[in-house]
Formats: sequence, C-alpha cells, structure tokens
Amino acid sequence: MAVLPIKLLDTSAEPLDQSADHDRRLAALASDLTVDLGKTGLFRTVEVEPEVLRQRCPDEAAECLLEVARDEGARLMFLGVVHKSSTLILQMWARFVDAETRSVVFSRELSFRGDTDEAWRRAEAFLVEQIRSTPPR
Repeated sequence: MAVLPIKLLDTSAEPLDQSADHDRRLAALASDLTVDLGKTGLFRTVEVEPEVLRQRCPDEAAECLLEVARDEGARLMFLGVVHKSSTLILQMWARFVDAETRSVVFSRELSFRGDTDEAWRRAEAFLVEQIRSTPPR
C-alpha cells in the first residue's frame, strides 16, 4: 500500500500562522500511518514522499497518483485530507483506492477535537484501529 502525503484544508481563518506546526503534523501523520498500518500485518506499506509526488505529479492528476502507487508496487493507495474548521474541530477523510481498478475500497470520515500533537496522534491511532478491524479488500 502506498501512503500519499496527507493534505490540509484550513478554513479556520485563525490569525496565527500555524503552517510549520501543520506541516510537521501532516508529515508525522503520514509517517505514523505507514508504520502502524505495516505493523498490522495486513499491508506492506510504503510512504510516498511529498518531493517525489511534486516532481512526478505536479498537477496531482488521479491517473498520475495511481501510476506512482503502482510503480511503488502497491495494490492500494491511501489518500487523506484533514479539514480544520476551527481550533477545536477537525475532520479527516481517509480513502483507500485500488490502484488497478481505480475504485474506492475503504472510506472513513473522522472528527477529532483539538489542533494539538496529541489530538492528531489519537486520530491516527483511531483510524489505524478502524482499518485493522475492517480492512479494505
């Protein structure tokens, strides 16, 4: 399974620039998912680095993303987006896409409270448990 870089949509309109914290949390989320999903024994996981994706798929077209996953030897591709609507309310959309058929084989929408390292770690752990308990086929 190829874990693609996770995106952030921040519509909170907070005055403080939190981009460095968010970049760090997004990178940690992708890295932790790669490791923790690999530990489940359900997948052989590989993290696709943001620089690789920027070089290979600058427009992030779906077919290009799928090609990157296939080139990594992955049957599945993980896509994730975190939406921050306020300091207290964040959502995460998580999808597994079959790299050959292009079909979504797993989908979750999670809400989590707080824009802190701990909140993001808890959301990642919860998502891993959701995937482990109902793995994509």
